[in-house]
This record gives sequence, C-alpha cells and structure tokens, in this order.
Amino acid sequence: MSRTGAPSLWRRARRLLARPAQPVEQTRWLFFVIALVSLLLTTPGALVRAGAADLVLIAVSCLALVVSWTHRYRSQTTSLAWDAVDVMATTAFALACPIPAVAYGIAFPAMWFRVMYGRTWRVGLYVVGLGGALVAATLAWGLVPGHAGSTEAGPVVGALPVLGLTFIGARHLALRMLAREQARGRDSALLALSTGLLGLTDPMAIRDQGWRAVEEICRMTPGLRAAAVADDEQGSLRIVERAGEFDRDLIALPRDLLPAGEAGDEIQELAHAGALAEATGFIRQWLRMPLPAFPGHATVFPGHSMLLGAPDGVPAEAITAIQSLNNLVALALHSSQAHRDLEAQALTDALTGLANRAAFTAALDEAAREAIGRTWVLFLDLDDFKVVNDGLGHVAGDELLGHVAARMLGALRDGDLCARLGGDEFGVLLRDAGQTEARRISQRLVELLSAPITLDGRLTRVGASIGLACLQPGATGTEVVQQADIAMYAAKAAGKNRVQTFSPTLLDVDAAAALAVELRAAVEKEQFVVLYQPMVSTRDGRCTAVEALVRWAHPTRGLLAPADFLDVAEHTGVVIPIGEQVLRRACADAAAWRDRGETVALHVNASPSQLAHPRFGAVVRECLETHLLAPGQLIIEITESTVLDSPAVQAGVEVLAGLGVGLAVDDFGTGYSALTTLRTLPVDVVKIDKSFVAGAATEVADQAVLEAIAQMAARLGLQTVAEGVEDAEQQRFVEQAGIDAVQGYLVLHPVPAGELRTWLAGRTGPQAARDRFARF
Repeated sequence: MSRTGAPSLWRRARRLLARPAQPVEQTRWLFFVIALVSLLLTTPGALVRAGAADLVLIAVSCLALVVSWTHRYRSQTTSLAWDAVDVMATTAFALACPIPAVAYGIAFPAMWFRVMYGRTWRVGLYVVGLGGALVAATLAWGLVPGHAGSTEAGPVVGALPVLGLTFIGARHLALRMLAREQARGRDSALLALSTGLLGLTDPMAIRDQGWRAVEEICRMTPGLRAAAVADDEQGSLRIVERAGEFDRDLIALPRDLLPAGEAGDEIQELAHAGALAEATGFIRQWLRMPLPAFPGHATVFPGHSMLLGAPDGVPAEAITAIQSLNNLVALALHSSQAHRDLEAQALTDALTGLANRAAFTAALDEAAREAIGRTWVLFLDLDDFKVVNDGLGHVAGDELLGHVAARMLGALRDGDLCARLGGDEFGVLLRDAGQTEARRISQRLVELLSAPITLDGRLTRVGASIGLACLQPGATGTEVVQQADIAMYAAKAAGKNRVQTFSPTLLDVDAAAALAVELRAAVEKEQFVVLYQPMVSTRDGRCTAVEALVRWAHPTRGLLAPADFLDVAEHTGVVIPIGEQVLRRACADAAAWRDRGETVALHVNASPSQLAHPRFGAVVRECLETHLLAPGQLIIEITESTVLDSPAVQAGVEVLAGLGVGLAVDDFGTGYSALTTLRTLPVDVVKIDKSFVAGAATEVADQAVLEAIAQMAARLGLQTVAEGVEDAEQQRFVEQAGIDAVQGYLVLHPVPAGELRTWLAGRTGPQAARDRFARF
C-alpha cells in the first residue's frame, strides 16, 4: 500500500494542478493556485504566539478551505453550503490570528477565486459573508482561550470597503471573460452544427444534430433552459425534448401556457409560466420561439415551439444563437426535401409518372442477378405517334403519353414494373411469369393502346408494337433489352400493332437487319441531310448557338426523323459514319456562316458508339483544322443516361475536353446520372429535357425542377438551355426560372443551312434581337 499509495496521490495532485488550455479555465486554475499559496503564506503569520486553541482553529480552518476550494475547482460549481463552509473557516482562521486582519491574506484570494463561479448575487453574498466573518472574529477574538482582552477593529473595518471595491472590479472582469467564453462556446456549437449538417439528408439525423446544438448552447449559457413542446391528443403541451437543468422531470404542460391562436414567427414572452417555475425554480422570464416546420416533417423536429428560460432573463446572445440554429436546421430540412425530390425525380418520368430509364435499368439489373427463366422484358413503341405529335402538337402528344401510361398500368399485375424509356418508348418488366402469361399481358396492352383516345376534342388512334424477350440465366439486362428491341422492330415490319417474341432467327431476317442494309447504302449515297435549330438568349434574344439535327432523305419514304433509324444505326454500328458525315457537314456550314459575319456556337450530337470509337477525337480535330473553327465554338451533345455506361465513352469525353471542345448534356433530368454527370464530367452546357418545359407553366413539380436545375447550373458556372419551348407562356416561365437560353418551335423549326443563314441575317444588331425576342 505504501508503495502504490504515494505515487497515486502524487499523480492525482499533478492532474489537479495541471494547467488547462482554455482561457477561462486557465484563470480559474490560476486563482485556485493563488488561493492555496496565499493560504500557505498567510498561515505562518497566524501561528505567531498561537496557543493550543489557535492551533486547532488554524488546522481545522485550513483543511476546510482546501477541501472547499478543491471541490469548487474540480466540480466547476458552488453552493450555499460550501460558501458557508468558507465563511465559517475564515471566521475560525481570523479568530486564531494574532489580529483578525491577518485573515485578509486568505479573504482576498478566496474572493478572487469565487468571482469565477455562479451568479453575481451569490458572489456578492459570499463577499458579504467574508466581511461579516472578519468583523465577527474581531468582536469575538477575546473569547478564544489564551487571548487576553480584545483586539483593534480598525484594521479589519478599514479594509472592508477595499474588499467590496475589489469584488466589483474582479466580478466585472470575470463576467467579461465568461461572456467571451460563452460566446465562443455558442459559436463553436453553431459551427459544429453547420459542419455536421453537411451532406445530411435524413430528417431525423438533422433533428438530432440540431438538438445537440441546443444542449450545447444551454451548457454554455449559465441558467438557460430549453424545452421543445407539441400539442398532444389530450389538449396539453407534450414535452418532447429538454436541455438545461430542470429540477424535476417534465412530461406535459398546460395548453394555456402558450398564447391562443397562431403564434407566427415572432418570439413571445409567456405571461403564465407557473408550471415551468415549479420545474425550474424560477419564473422571471420564459420565451416562446417557433421551431422550423415543413409539410412532411411533422415527426422530424417534433415540436412546434421551443420554450426558453433563464433566472436572470434569457440573454440576447442566446436568443440570437438559437435563432441561427433554427435557421440552419430549416435550411438543412429544405435541402433534405430537395434531395429527396431530386431522388424521386431521378427515378420517375416527370411526364407520365411512370418509372424512368434509370429505375428500369436498376430493376432489370437486379432481376438479371436472380434470373430463373420466368422474367420477361417488353419493349413497346407506339405506332404512328409522330403523326399525332406533329399534327396536333407536342402538348397533345404529351397528353397522349399520359393516357398510354394509365392504360398500361391497368393491364399489368402488382409487382410488374412499367417505365417510360424515352420519347414514345416504354419498357415493362414482368416478374415470375410464364411465356403464355407474358404474351397474354402483351396482347392485352396492344388491345388497350389501340383503342381510340380523345385529344383536344378530336378522336385519335395509335397502336403499339411490342417486342417480348425472356431474361435467361447468365444474360445481362442490356442483352435482353436489345433482344426485345429487335423483336419490336420485327413487329413493326410485320404490320405494326402486334406482339413479337424474340428468337435467334430474327437476327438474320428481321426488319432491323434490312433497315441496317439500307442505312449503309444511305451513307454511301450521302442521303443524310442536316437541319439546324437555333438557341436564343432569354436575356436579349440573341442567337447564341445552333443545333445540327440529322434527317434521312429516304428515296421512297421521304424525310425520316432520327427516331425512325438511329436505334438500328446504333445497334449495327452505322451510326459512326452517319455521325461523321453530320459533323463534317455542320462544321462546313458553320464556317460559311462565319465568313458571312455570323459566328455562333455549333451543337452536334454524338452517340455512345461515336464517343467510344478511337477515331472520333481525330475526326473532330480534323474538322476543326479544315474549317478553321475555334475548338470552343464546337459543342458536342451527349445524353446523360448513357454517357457513364462505358469507360471507353468517358475516355472519348476526356479526349474532347483535351481538344478544348465544349460538352453539353442533352435531355437533362430524364436519365439516371444527372448529378453524377455534372460532378464527374467537364460539362459546359445543360440542356433541359422538353418534358419539364411542357408542364412548366402549370405543373408545380416541373417548375421546381426547372428552378433547381437553373440554380444548380449557375453555381457550377454552366449554361442552361430549355428544349421544346413552344408557346409564350412556357417562354416566360423559363425566363423567370433563370434559364439562359431556349430552343424550340416558338423560336424556329429545324431548317436547312440556307434558311438559317437568312434567319440569322435578319436578327443582326442588338435592337433587332430585342425586338424579335419581345414578341415571345
């Protein structure tokens, strides 16, 4: 025991006397050490002519003071009981001194040490107690055995005013230091909260972070209590969170504690706080502060009000800190909701409400990992949709797609997944279905979709061609979709409005193969033409860029849109020479416009196959050099849903970036990689899919998406273009949302290079641009 006891005691003493790092704690440590040293230095003076009674008094008082001061320093608190111990010990010490005034040697250090703890009136009471102890010791000095007569009161009474003045100055300095420390603590709590909220999207986690910051602010503000309350079913106020020191547990409070009616966002002082006074021991001031509340967040921060109280009144600094905290939590909850909205948007087709390509791909990949031969993929393409879309307009076309989606859902079983893959293409994932059932469902879809639909007061009819493929064990989702796609083309070639099940024989004789042969011949005969559609600034109507759009001048079928042949071209690789012809033609036209004084950015679409082709970068460089085009004048458009599918595609994008060529994300918002695309690729322009623009003036969700994309792009330094703007109402909303430019029929239909040159010439000059833009 003797071997280990002494070192252990020594280590405890070293830990007790170790100097803290924080300024306030350093000051408390310094005053504690000074008090101990002063007691040590004053004691020899008290022992002069000390008798037996004096020695007992000195020993007991010194021990009591050391214990009391050590307890105060270690616990960082004080109480009336320990203050009384100090006063009695000081009285005993003064009684044992040759003259009581010697005890001022411990009274002043004790007062300095005490001013660093507790409330001001308690410290003042402590100082009065010390002065009273010295006066009482002076009056009773002669009663101590061994003391003859009385002692002079002058030295004691004369120093009392100095003790009082020293207390005032010391307490003022202590309060200033404590206030700075508390302010730093509150600021640290807010900083920790703002840092902790970064990246948080779970509302409950945000709530927990917020309340931890409330607890820290209460800890750094002496006497501050906080309680979050909410109405319960019994008509009371339920306590859902507490912070600070409460004398007893609180479960509920009377409802009439809060003012009647809507409180709004103002801070209110509570007039009736008796129940809170019983729980806290004070009633001087209680405030009500509203908590952030949002639709859908009723259980996130479960309390519509926060009650704040403090014995000396709630400090203004604490109110400001809590308000800042609430603002941080409100902002985090807003961001959390926006994140969830974007997540939902990333998996939902905004036009039809069906799953989008991202959700379909994810579900298909999961099904591929568990494939047991009873999973089927339906690839559905509407027949003659282009006729309706061009004849009645895009608004009617979008309405038609909505009807199609509703009818498809009515034909499917629970657990089946229906998705819009883009344009008028839909995918269906049938789980746990035999071939007979899969074909029955497919046939039912054909029947439902071929029924007449009334659009804009006119009876309209479309059909549906469906390709059906089974997801076999070991096959990938991409493979089965390609098989269903081939089967769908075979259904169209067989007369449309029918179901075709995939079989390997389709690879040799299907319509897609025949179309591929025609496409190769079209490349050799240069049957592809390039049309152009301008993009104009929403600020001044100036034409900022044009997009090159490919068309196939088919010798018998007329001018074909990309939807009629690009899928087959992509699957068969013919898209690479087609894309090269379009790029060369577009660069030549752009050079001709430049020579005539019209320089605009040129947007050219590139498919994943082109981007992945090793020669694509060399072709782009050759076109730029041949036609003397600045690299930044050429913008390559990619679709967000496919750009991240292949490392080779990403490598192609990096080659373009190395050349200085711009990059635009087309149909932004419809794919699965929207945010990832902006984060990982050197994007310059974001082209917002027309499905969002179509409902921008009437659909709240589309409005929110447009505004969110515009704000996000602006922060990233990207240009935004809204596609498919067809009327003035859409134009006005797009401009209000902060979109930089628009493209669509409202500005100009796709036209040949000559007509575009004439159109550009008619818009020269700032005033002309403004005048033409004003009509929108």
